[in-house]
Amino acid sequence: MQSASLSSRLASGRVFYGWYIVLIIFMTSMITAGIAGYGLPFFLKPMSEEMGVSRTQFSMVTIFRLSALPLIPFLGSFVDKKSGSRILITFGSLIAGFVLMSTALVTELWHFYLIYGVIFSIAQFSMGGMLVGPAILAKWFIKKRGRVMGISAMGISGGGFVVAPLAGWLVSEYGWRTAWIALGIVMIISIAPISALLMRRQPEDIGLLPDGVSAIKAEGSNELHKPTWVETEYPWTRSEAIRTKAIWILIGVQTLGALSLMPVLLHQVPYIQDKDFSLSTAATVATTLAGFAILGKLVYGILAERFPIRYVLSASLIPAGLSLYILVVADNIGMLYSYAILHGLSMGGWSPLMSVALASYFGRQNMGAIRGIVTPFGNIVQAFTPVLAGWMWDTFGDYDLSFTIFAISWSAAGVLILFAKPPKPPVT
Repeated sequence: MQSASLSSRLASGRVFYGWYIVLIIFMTSMITAGIAGYGLPFFLKPMSEEMGVSRTQFSMVTIFRLSALPLIPFLGSFVDKKSGSRILITFGSLIAGFVLMSTALVTELWHFYLIYGVIFSIAQFSMGGMLVGPAILAKWFIKKRGRVMGISAMGISGGGFVVAPLAGWLVSEYGWRTAWIALGIVMIISIAPISALLMRRQPEDIGLLPDGVSAIKAEGSNELHKPTWVETEYPWTRSEAIRTKAIWILIGVQTLGALSLMPVLLHQVPYIQDKDFSLSTAATVATTLAGFAILGKLVYGILAERFPIRYVLSASLIPAGLSLYILVVADNIGMLYSYAILHGLSMGGWSPLMSVALASYFGRQNMGAIRGIVTPFGNIVQAFTPVLAGWMWDTFGDYDLSFTIFAISWSAAGVLILFAKPPKPPVT
């Protein structure tokens, strides 16, 4: 009752309630990406050394994330339920926080695989990532969808800019076990309360319309009607969407991008160290990349409101591949920062632009269910490619070949997206 009363008061205020939803998704993205993506590399060396395992073995934790895949279609459909998103994010963050604290207790590699790889992944998928957040935002915004997806996705890079340095500092000052406990507490207190109080599925649930527009009166009538553009999107169902060419191209683009993202985030710090640069330099470069990725998300999000989405995506993905190759050939500090700036800017646009593309092509009504079939493909390759990078390092002694493959993957996605024309609604 208190939550409903608070949301009612905020809904009648001057600030459109959708911006509170953006804040929740931003915070969720920042904390989860900062811990599971940008922050995990700081645990790689100390945990590997203490448990006596190789980088390949440590990286294999990402494979165990696949255990959550059978749940994703169900979670996607649950997002479309009235209280689905609030339940998922609130309870997901509570479980994730306690699981992170439990990670401090691991003494053997299989403990890490089970606690962090399996249980934490299930909690993380339920609370955010590329599934819950974008699906909810697509319901709250239409005209401002590009900038909103960009702003909320800034939280992903914000995780590298804020949470990852915190993780690095905790590991260096207090050890990796204490760091896991602290990050678990951060997870709980920063997400669970605000989600339980404020998260709502869509504007209509609290008497509002997308983008904060007001209902209008038809001429000669006292009845209120929605502006026509609010209903211009065809409400694609999941079964209709999977029969289009566009959805499979978007799945391909999602997969190629996911193939490259996680292994680079996980291995870029040790890669830079292997090039005889210090850990502090590697951390600064990683933080710089995250900072420029924040800017890239906003810039590309705004561009998505002005130009066809497939062209904007291509203009993000092709440069992402070219700029990643700079790291492969980098042999001085200037090249490292060129990589960080250019790759951060271009790669940063991928996540929000994919969210805009899916919502623009298939509407907002069933976006959770549709994202539930798109997301697993990227998650599958994302689980194996960090292991591939670790295996190549163990086999060849460097990351050059693996990072070259990842660079090509980004650019290939940029070419593929050009063939994704908006689908025509089925004839009824």
